[in-house]
Amino acid sequence: MDADARSYKGSIVDDNAIIRINLKWLIQLLVVVSAAVYGYVQIEIRIRSLETSLTEANTTITELVEKHILEEQERYNEMEEELKWHQKLLKKKKK
Repeated sequence: MDADARSYKGSIVDDNAIIRINLKWLIQLLVVVSAAVYGYVQIEIRIRSLETSLTEANTTITELVEKHILEEQERYNEMEEELKWHQKLLKKKKK
């Protein structure tokens, strides 16, 4: 056998081994674990809700900006038409 190799010889645990745990500590441990899991799940639900709300808000903002751009473009076109009309009117008055 190699002199550098290490091995561990574990002892065999008796088949009748008894694990003792205080019932009060077990209940407290279950309560703490349950509370942690519940808190984690609630945080996950809240984060997903916020992500959904943010996505909806971004969609709404995008739609409103596009609508505003179209309205401004229409307003700009109307103002150009009015300007042309006024320019024609001024040319007629100068003649």
